[in-house]
Amino acid sequence: MAQADKKRILILLSAYNGEKYLREQLESLVVLEGDFAFTLRVRDDGSTDGTAKILSEYREKYGIEVIFGENVGYNRSFFELLEGAEEGYDYYALCDQDDVWLPFKFVRACSLLARKGGTGERPLLYSGVLCLADETLEKRKTLRYPKKPVNFYNAMFECLCSGHTMVFNTALLRKLKGSRREGLMSYDHWILLAATAFGDVIYDTEPQVVYRQHGANAVGASGNPFGKLMRRVRYLFADRSRTMARQLEAFYGVFSAQMKAAYAQELEKFLSSRKNFCTRFCYAAKSRAYRQRGAETFFFKVLYVFGGFNAAAKE
Repeated sequence: MAQADKKRILILLSAYNGEKYLREQLESLVVLEGDFAFTLRVRDDGSTDGTAKILSEYREKYGIEVIFGENVGYNRSFFELLEGAEEGYDYYALCDQDDVWLPFKFVRACSLLARKGGTGERPLLYSGVLCLADETLEKRKTLRYPKKPVNFYNAMFECLCSGHTMVFNTALLRKLKGSRREGLMSYDHWILLAATAFGDVIYDTEPQVVYRQHGANAVGASGNPFGKLMRRVRYLFADRSRTMARQLEAFYGVFSAQMKAAYAQELEKFLSSRKNFCTRFCYAAKSRAYRQRGAETFFFKVLYVFGGFNAAAKE
């Protein structure tokens, strides 16, 4: 590939008190394979450990771009990176501080994105299955590939695209810029909703990131089906269903006029049917929203019927 034809990729990483694993992640980024022009931009979210020193070292050694900001939390920190991302790149990738990327991540991602139109005007999001690992990265397990489509109806109830797996085009970046609202549940779920509402998701069967599981993870994952379901139950009953409802309410407020009519109608019904038990029951019975596992879809609908998503309507 000639120099002029190289795809330009901007990697956006938000770091916070990540000195324990940050070096290992940065080393996996600087040795990525492929004939691409990478730019790594890191925002330090007000770290109080040795993170800033590590970032300064890699800035001197590899020329990475570093922004030292105040502590605003990982959701807002990633959105600040997105807001500051210039549109001169072909693709944008999000990155966590404590994982490890596999060498051919962009070779794989760019190839699959290109098959769907790549840098065209339709928003495209690449993601893929997770490879879970322990703190040492030695014990690994790859989660299963989704059996059902990863579309808007699935994205309403489930975020299968973790932020650290995401690579997307400029068309999706344009949709995301200026869309952030206060109190969002998670930046990656917001990005997935936008991608499925306006474009396509390319979901890779092969993991390209090793996801480190440890006590300090902001969001974790589990490979055990029963344990995963039970964690969802605890997660939702800890006020997370209300937070999810607020996120969907915010997304509807920002994008309803631009969305495909069927998606806007489904989201509007989800929000407006929370009035009483009867309207909730009718919506749940006819809803097109779903999760990959039937048992989890059933649980979510039962939770909806009994008012689990109601508080957002009152706040």
